[in-house]
Amino acid sequence: MTRRDDDIPAELRDVGARLRALGPEEWEPAPPPPPLRATVAQQHASVERRRAGRGGRFAPGLVRRPALAAAAALVLVVLGTVLGALIAGGGGSSRVAGREVALAAVGDGPRGAHAAARLRATTMQLTVSGLPRVGAGGFYEVWMMRDPTHLVALGSFRVGADGRARVDLPVTASPRRFPVLDVSREAADGDPAHSGHSVLRSQPIDN
Repeated sequence: MTRRDDDIPAELRDVGARLRALGPEEWEPAPPPPPLRATVAQQHASVERRRAGRGGRFAPGLVRRPALAAAAALVLVVLGTVLGALIAGGGGSSRVAGREVALAAVGDGPRGAHAAARLRATTMQLTVSGLPRVGAGGFYEVWMMRDPTHLVALGSFRVGADGRARVDLPVTASPRRFPVLDVSREAADGDPAHSGHSVLRSQPIDN
């Protein structure tokens, strides 16, 4: 069925005429609208809805995770400290911490000379009495000993005119492996080895 122009209302014929009069550039399609983005408030409301849908399990999880991480970090620190002490040779020193070990004269040591070593976890306080004073060319050395060929030097000291001294020394070896304390007289000749002139010695430390 063909529609004649006089069948079209006048208002529509005017609209059609105006459209036909437009140039081609006027017929370019309009760009699509930008995608909708949720506002911060909308995003927050969405998260709250998800939390409610999970029965409130979302928020407690955020609290538990940092607590578990802190506990794991503490365990690693403790394990690292213990392993470090064992690797350094200090394993077993805690078993004798707080104990006092007596040293008596031996070898070239003067009769009546003695010492007491108060052991801690990583240090030792040595109190000495009755040792002769040595000149500028000598000193006394403290050792932890397994046998005459296996020793660990802890440090040195000198005594005053009264033959007394008190010195704090690090415990750098395990008393389980080096159970005897030894004090020797050494010459200041630069030789780090034991001179063989022991003056004080303890019985093996009971671990």
